[in-house]
This record gives sequence, structure tokens and C-alpha cells, in this order.
Amino acid sequence: MEEICPLCNALEFVEAECPLCGNLLTDGGPVENYYGPYSPYMDVASLQFMLPDRQCVHILFCPQCGYRSREAKELMIV
Repeated sequence: MEEICPLCNALEFVEAECPLCGNLLTDGGPVENYYGPYSPYMDVASLQFMLPDRQCVHILFCPQCGYRSREAKELMIV
């Protein structure tokens, strides 16, 4: 069995509003993609030591006002 993130695999979508301006937040992808220039190409298992257990943390941002936050999503077993 494998663990996957429902946001990374488009099984779920972020439907959150910006607390500052009310616009919809955009999913900027998993936080590990921002660790370094090659991190989006690295195996998730090699980055796992920096992540919470059984969660995928995504960066959310507002394209209107620049607000940023993070959302931890529980991994699904398939």
C-alpha cells in the first residue's frame, strides 16, 4: 500500500478564503518544494525527516493581497 496526498493528486481541492481580503486562496504546492532548488525533484522519502508524520503540508497564498498560510493534509492509504 502507498500513502498519497489528496491535494497533490487532485482528489481534493483547497476551498479556503483569505482572512484579510476574502478572495479564494491558491494552493502553492507542498512545502518541501520550497526547501531548495532540487527539492521538487527529490524523492519524498528523502525529505520525510523534515515533514510531520503522515501529513503533507501545503503553502496557501492569496494572489490578491499576498497573504500566506500553511495547511497540513492527512495522507490517504491506497
